[in-house]
Amino acid sequence: MKLLRNVAAAGLAGAIALTGGTATQAATGPQRAPEVQVATQIGQMDATFLKTSHQGNLFEFVLGRMATERGRSAAVRCLGHLFVRDHHNLDQKLVVVATRERLALPHTLSRAQRAIISDLVRRTRADFDRAWVRTQITIQRQTVRLIHQELRFGRSAEVKQVAREALPTVHKHLALLHHGLQQACAQ
Repeated sequence: MKLLRNVAAAGLAGAIALTGGTATQAATGPQRAPEVQVATQIGQMDATFLKTSHQGNLFEFVLGRMATERGRSAAVRCLGHLFVRDHHNLDQKLVVVATRERLALPHTLSRAQRAIISDLVRRTRADFDRAWVRTQITIQRQTVRLIHQELRFGRSAEVKQVAREALPTVHKHLALLHHGLQQACAQ
């Protein structure tokens, strides 16, 4: 038995020597290697922008699908499809930056977003389109404000670029909502 302990100790000492570790590390188990810092330090405003925008994109996916399924007019159904596509494209760019920055993004909608969805679900088909358009106008305006805040106060050039690239899409959505839904299908 004593021989077995000595062999085990010698094996442990050899393993420690080969891996460059210490006896304390061997006794306490494997230690995580220090992470190589490739992410830049983003500011709180940048993190808030990425998280809020991602959650907004998730919300747009749901609202867009609702419009394609429940919309009475072809224009609302077409806008729903367009918004899903556009927000998917915007979100892909955003997720790349958030991943690089090691920023965890939300996977669920906010309580307020869920309440809006519940309200839209309760609408009759005849009332759905008007409520959906009003909701979208409010959301798009809030998104423009969020983007302008990021552009003004954000620290990360990369996050600001995501915001800058999103702005024309959001303006296009607002214009379609304000100036004629019939134009939506021409896009």
